[in-house]
Amino acid sequence: MNTDPDGWCTPAAGQDVEAFIAEFVACRPPLTGAEIAELRTVFRPAVAEAARRAVLEASTDAA
Repeated sequence: MNTDPDGWCTPAAGQDVEAFIAEFVACRPPLTGAEIAELRTVFRPAVAEAARRAVLEASTDAA
């Protein structure tokens, strides 16, 4: 997981969505099961899109 100076977290290059969510949850204060489920619902599509963009940027940079 990458964290910028403002505290925003993004998945590391190639990091699986579930691994990112698990790492994010682990670095936060204790969360309830419901809070974790809600985070998963919010993060899955956002992380998938960020990963897609990272792959596109990497392929553009390699070209």
